[in-house]
Amino acid sequence: MSAAEPERSPPPLLPLRRALGEVRAAAALAPARPAYAAGLRAAIATVAPLAASYFLGLGGGTWMSLAGFNGALADKGGPYRIRAATLGALTLAGAATAALGVVGAFHPAIAIPLTFVVAVACSLARAYGNAGASVGGAALVIYVISLAFPPAMPGEALARAGYVIIGGLWAMLVSLVLWPLQPYRPVRLAVAGAYRAVADYADRVGAASITDQPAGPANVRTALETARAALATMRRGRSGETGRGERLLVLGEIADQLLGHLLGLSDVVDTIAPEARLPSEQKALSAALQALGDTARGLATGIEAEADAVPVAVGWNGDGVRAGLPAPDSAPPAGQPASARPDEDATAHYHQAATLLDRMAQYAALAAGATAGLNEGRPLPTLERPLETEGPEPQVPLFAPLRAVLARDSVVLRYALRVGLVTTAAVLLTTALGLKRGYWVTITAVVILQPYTGLTSHRALQRVLGTVVGGALTAALAALFHAPLAILSLAFVFAGLSVTLLPLNYAAFSVFLTPTFVLLAEANAGDWHLAGVRILNTVLGGALALAGSRLLWPTPESDRLPAYLAGSLRAMRAYLDRVVALFPDRSAEASRSLRAARRDVGIAILNAEESFQRLLGEHRGPAEELAPLMTLLTYARYFTASITALALSRHSIDSAFGDVLVPFAREVGGVLEDLARALEEGRTPAPLPTVPEPPATGAQASPLIRGRLTRLRRQLRTLHDAVERWGRQGEG
Repeated sequence: MSAAEPERSPPPLLPLRRALGEVRAAAALAPARPAYAAGLRAAIATVAPLAASYFLGLGGGTWMSLAGFNGALADKGGPYRIRAATLGALTLAGAATAALGVVGAFHPAIAIPLTFVVAVACSLARAYGNAGASVGGAALVIYVISLAFPPAMPGEALARAGYVIIGGLWAMLVSLVLWPLQPYRPVRLAVAGAYRAVADYADRVGAASITDQPAGPANVRTALETARAALATMRRGRSGETGRGERLLVLGEIADQLLGHLLGLSDVVDTIAPEARLPSEQKALSAALQALGDTARGLATGIEAEADAVPVAVGWNGDGVRAGLPAPDSAPPAGQPASARPDEDATAHYHQAATLLDRMAQYAALAAGATAGLNEGRPLPTLERPLETEGPEPQVPLFAPLRAVLARDSVVLRYALRVGLVTTAAVLLTTALGLKRGYWVTITAVVILQPYTGLTSHRALQRVLGTVVGGALTAALAALFHAPLAILSLAFVFAGLSVTLLPLNYAAFSVFLTPTFVLLAEANAGDWHLAGVRILNTVLGGALALAGSRLLWPTPESDRLPAYLAGSLRAMRAYLDRVVALFPDRSAEASRSLRAARRDVGIAILNAEESFQRLLGEHRGPAEELAPLMTLLTYARYFTASITALALSRHSIDSAFGDVLVPFAREVGGVLEDLARALEEGRTPAPLPTVPEPPATGAQASPLIRGRLTRLRRQLRTLHDAVERWGRQGEG
């Protein structure tokens, strides 16, 4: 080093920090409750067949217990018909793969091609959603275990299939007859979650009205879509609608209405200039929104309660906000100096906020009435204005989802081929190396592999961490317990704990899954001293899964995210165009159309955000490189909220004012389309054109429209800047 050259500081420990961050993320607990009832049911479904086999000398305890455990994991509650169909499919698929495993083990020459075919077929079941993924994954695990234990005679294929059927039927008996989960429980929890998400956002908007800081974009769509999916499942699973089901449907729709009005209210409040804000009105706004949050939380608690729900009273509205305001379009009192009068634009926005609060109070009161009669299952009373609930989704043909995922660029198809090749490679590797209990390598790889690279890495870390801890626990217990009754008791505890903790963290699930799996898979051998072998095989299986996710048709999120972002921009454009086209229309049909467009935007932005989260797991460069994308996602929600506020304002002003929106929407739509193409093509967008400003005076001047369009222009500029910065990074 020359004397003139400055001394260089050592590089920061970015890899170490990243690794620690990933470990913390793997160990983080989800905001959920432990599934105590599901855990106890799983323990009963798992250990009872094992105990019967041991004490009665029936044989096949391992296969019956595996089928019982898989059935307990697959049962997520809901309508009996759908649960029975899922558990029935799981039982039949498990029996088939158990028999095929015997065929492969008895004829090694066909084991490799058979493994590939079975793995691909089971993985394609993901086309049918979470239920299909559960059925396919469990069936593949049973195949791998059956393949690992050569049969004593050819007829053992039928014996293993029969044991799996018995275990599956036992799981169905426990789940559907002896100890059924409440059929409406998952729907109740999902709808209650939507109300809690609305409450949290109302709290943020209320606090922002006091601090003069923006509340931030709403992120309630995930909870609403979860509730929507649960409601759709409920309707498909019942031949006729009940009073309880009808009330839950209405409650789900009201939650969506509350979100839409909250989005509009948040934008209205943010529009008021800080210097024009009135302290008393801001305080009244905050109080009303905090009361709304309390009401929504009370509704959530009442929806979850199976009995003795506390009635929810709605004692708030917009009166507190409008109390100190002059009436709209009223002349100022004689002799009052101009400096003492409230800003006219601010007054208009406060009146609009009060109107929105009034409408939210009406929706909340309707929700309180629906919640009050929920447990009795009484039909809803006749409403003065029927709520805009949607009809049940049409029945999808059985093979339609499978045909949809067989496209050349399908993520599910690539995932299935990847699982097939990795599973086959694991079988070849463990056979060639003669690894003891090598099927644990294969099972680990199967369980860890996910359709996306980032999710695979996260799941691998959780699985390895949980298995290491669980292996240490197993090794410690091996020195203390040897009696069969003690082993069965521990299996009962571990099976229950694993399922109980699954909603909280997959690593915690893996901690107790390890001793459970050792007991189930090795019940006949009675070998507790396999925990170390399981840890080593788990690490090897995790390495295989990671290698497969990165080498076999990788789908990096950096290639997929631009399309999702472009889709969200186009959805925003379609929403704005629909608002402008329907601005003079006050009909219920127009409201339904606008709500559908708002939902389309919410789903598009949600898809983009999920893709961005996957990108965070894959990105290895500086975090600052992703800042433009974070800005783009944040302001996409702000932009959507402003469009929603514009749509709601059509109820408060003369429809003739809508004429000023047409040229505005035309220019903004062109910019949004160019931004979408720039993202897809990896370039910088065209320079931002001049977007028409709303008139400040004249017959078509309106403070509400002017406030909405001014905010949309500012947000469009921020969106353009974010895409421009992202494009420059790509070009550089």
